[in-house]
Amino acid sequence: MPIYPFDIHHDGGVFIGDEGAEVTDLSAAETRALRALGQAILDHARHRRTGFTKIEVRDGGGRVVASTSATVSLERLIP
Repeated sequence: MPIYPFDIHHDGGVFIGDEGAEVTDLSAAETRALRALGQAILDHARHRRTGFTKIEVRDGGGRVVASTSATVSLERLIP
């Protein structure tokens, strides 16, 4: 099975994935990236961190073949 490393970008910082996810195909890697994005948002929420998060999926040759991203903000509506 192919291995797809994930790189996680959050507000200017980057975590380069070395090991990668072993999945059946690119579609499965994209699904795994979406789930990882959701988990990253939950992890940041525990510490009240907001901002832009992007996960890039690379192929075995190091090319970015897919990405998913989200911007999370918190706005207080009462004084």
